[in-house]
Amino acid sequence: MDGCGASLSARAGGRVLDQGSGTGRFTVALAEATGATVVACEPSAAMPAVCRAARPGHPIVGGKAPATPFRAGAFDAIWASQVAHRVDDLAAFAGNVRRVLKPGGHLLLRGGFGPPGELPLYRYFPEAWAQGKEQISEVLAAAGLHQSPQVPAESPDEFIDRARSRSLSNLAGLADSVFQSGLRAMEQHAREGGMQDRIVERLDLVVFHN
Repeated sequence: MDGCGASLSARAGGRVLDQGSGTGRFTVALAEATGATVVACEPSAAMPAVCRAARPGHPIVGGKAPATPFRAGAFDAIWASQVAHRVDDLAAFAGNVRRVLKPGGHLLLRGGFGPPGELPLYRYFPEAWAQGKEQISEVLAAAGLHQSPQVPAESPDEFIDRARSRSLSNLAGLADSVFQSGLRAMEQHAREGGMQDRIVERLDLVVFHN
């Protein structure tokens, strides 16, 4: 998620929207992790009451994801956990995200993106499956929001030079014969034109708990 760290970093005046915050279980964690002001936004009437009781002092606003009541460019980043699959009008959601994000801001989506057969609920209720990651990405892209790539190197030569130096800890631990074999394969792949001009990795958000 190249650049997302900057959007969520602790800085004066930084603002993060916890969209579809529910009872606010991520609101405090986001504030503590980023140092930013985190605004919880939840459409249901009951959940914000729980959030206010458990997390006094955090701003909580009512509003549905497709049309949140915020000014344009209000947030450095938007966190949306288990939200995209519940939105009736995904295009309206995407447009609103684009509106309330500052230029260069980031949307962080958390959820199960399929295929639906790998997700326990939709294994039994496939008719309830709405959009997978590809469909969601297409709608967001149409609104001008694109998945942020991790860019380990700007060219194949730079990528190979980084590997050749063995400065990466996971390469440093390899046996020499294994490393040299992989390096030769990488160099051959580049010579044959099999590498992109700009090396890009697309990473998914993975959530852990203790």
